[in-house]
Amino acid sequence: LKAFTTWNTTHTLQECREACGGKGYLAENRISALKNDTDVYTTFEGDNTVLMQLVAKSRLTEFKHEFSNINLFGILNYVVSQARTTLTELNPLVVRKTDESHLMDPEFHLSAFQYRERDILTSAARRLKKHLDSGMDSFDAFNQTQYHLVNVGHAFVERVVLEQFIAQVERTEDAQSRAILKKLCALFALSQIEKNKGWYLEHGYMEGVKTKAIRKLINKLCWEVRQDAVPLVEAFAIPDSCLAAPIAVN
Repeated sequence: LKAFTTWNTTHTLQECREACGGKGYLAENRISALKNDTDVYTTFEGDNTVLMQLVAKSRLTEFKHEFSNINLFGILNYVVSQARTTLTELNPLVVRKTDESHLMDPEFHLSAFQYRERDILTSAARRLKKHLDSGMDSFDAFNQTQYHLVNVGHAFVERVVLEQFIAQVERTEDAQSRAILKKLCALFALSQIEKNKGWYLEHGYMEGVKTKAIRKLINKLCWEVRQDAVPLVEAFAIPDSCLAAPIAVN
């Protein structure tokens, strides 16, 4: 999570700085100072890329144990599960499904995240095994597969964040708060899917008509959420003394 949050911080600050135009560059508005202060976190207390590799290594270990401890019945269950996924998620109707109720469904979001994570993990494990079986040194094999391993880490963290977000939305009792959190959760999930749309298109999980519908829905959600932007920020109760920037209080 450290890697995920610090990368997100640097990206968010850049978005804020550009959104504020020239004023975002002024020292008095402190965005540039925050960029200077937080940039080091991507390599401080653990290099983010290395941390993602460690996450991938842990996931590969779990993946290996999952199959080394499995019996024949478990293997059959796994095959059936994979077949069910193909029938329910990769059929011609679902990959083109664009109605809003489907695209806003948390089950669709989570299934998409889980499918991508599982496929990337399986692919990385297969590539790593191929290198090792060919006699390559384990260090070189790991480095040769590094790109895929980092993606394993990203996919894992994104899925965990979404799971926790959905769980928190379900625990929220206030109807108004729950409604806005549900929109924010959908916006996060759809934004991640849109960011990775190339992968989903390459693997046949979605067709172009669906990714276009997702992009339109993201724009719609941004337009709706803007009405609650100020209350959402004020909910953190950040004192003006901490903000200490003209652009934040004017």
